[in-house]
Amino acid sequence: MKTIVRSMLSCIVISSVTLLLSCASGGSGGVVGNENGSEPINDKESLEYKKAIVRCYKTGGNRVVKIMGELRCY
Repeated sequence: MKTIVRSMLSCIVISSVTLLLSCASGGSGGVVGNENGSEPINDKESLEYKKAIVRCYKTGGNRVVKIMGELRCY
C-alpha cells in the first residue's frame, strides 16, 4: 500500500514540476511557482531559477531567493 501511495505522489510531483517548467514566464521575467521569491536578471539565470524551484518544491520549500549570489530554497 505504501508503495502505491509513493508512486502516486511521485507521479503528482513529476506532473506538477513538468507543468511549472512548461508554463511561460510572465512579462516581468519571473519564474512560475516562485511568486514570493527573487526575480532572475536574465534568461540564463531564469533557467537556473526554474531548476532550483523544482528542487525546492521536492524538498518542501515554496520559493527560491538569491542571497549573495547563491540560490536558496525557503
